Parts: sequence; structure tokens; C-alpha cells
Amino acid sequence: MRALMKIDIRKSVQYKYILYRFNKKFLKNETLKKLSQEEKDKICIEVAKKTRNITLIFGIIYIFVMLFLFYILVINPQYQNNTFVKWYRNILDSVYPLINGNWGSGINKKRGTVLLICIKLLPIFIINAVPLLIFIPVTANILLKRRYNFGSQTGLPR
Repeated sequence: MRALMKIDIRKSVQYKYILYRFNKKFLKNETLKKLSQEEKDKICIEVAKKTRNITLIFGIIYIFVMLFLFYILVINPQYQNNTFVKWYRNILDSVYPLINGNWGSGINKKRGTVLLICIKLLPIFIINAVPLLIFIPVTANILLKRRYNFGSQTGLPR
């Protein structure tokens, strides 16, 4: 987690999104228009760091919840006749021969096999990852609004 904290926050997608939202929504206020670029960057960096920390905590919890749901729905024999579970298992079963089979001798054949595996697993990835990917901008917007409301109540940047 320390290595993740050392990454320059200004290069992250979260920071760029927060800066975009800050410029789009919150610069209609006269007090925020008067802020210098350094103060705007400081606010966006602060919100991006909080968003990143909350996302990491939520992501860890989300992974455990998804593994638990995977166990309950897919592995448990009680739900074997469910249509969604059948579809989910069929996609996973269709990838096993590709993973365990011959990937070819050349690098292009190996890349093609990895690409085919990724394409086949894309629907499962979308179903599993979309809630987490939606959580990130929602959290950023909430934290930015909280920061904005605090600044508008006091009249000064925090």
C-alpha cells in the first residue's frame, strides 16, 4: 500500500476526474474563482487522496464479498439450475481448454490466446467490476461536494 501512495497523484485518473469536476461544477462560486491555481490543485489533491484511500478499503471489502457470492451462487450445488449460474459457469468452462491447452510456439500465437481468453472473460469482468468502477466517481463527487460545502460555509479554502 505504501508503494501505491508514492505514485504521483497528479498523474492518476482519479485526480484528473476530480480536477475536471471541480472546474466544471464548483467554479461557478465567486470565492472559488478567486483561488489561485496552487490552492485549486491542493484541494483536488486532498480529495483525490481521500478518494483513493476509501476506494482501496472498499475494494478489499468488495473482493471478499464477491468471492463469498461466487462461492454461494456458482460453487454451491443448490443453485446449479439457475440460468445466470449456468451462463456464468459455461463462460468459465469455455476458457479452461484455452488456458490448459497448447498456446502455440510463437509469441503472436501466445498473444492471440491471451486476447481470446480476455475476450471470453469480458462479460464476467464487466459484471464483477462495474460496481467498483461506479463507486470511484460517486465517492469523488461526494468528497468534492463536502469539501466545497465546507469552503462555502467558511468563505475560505480549508
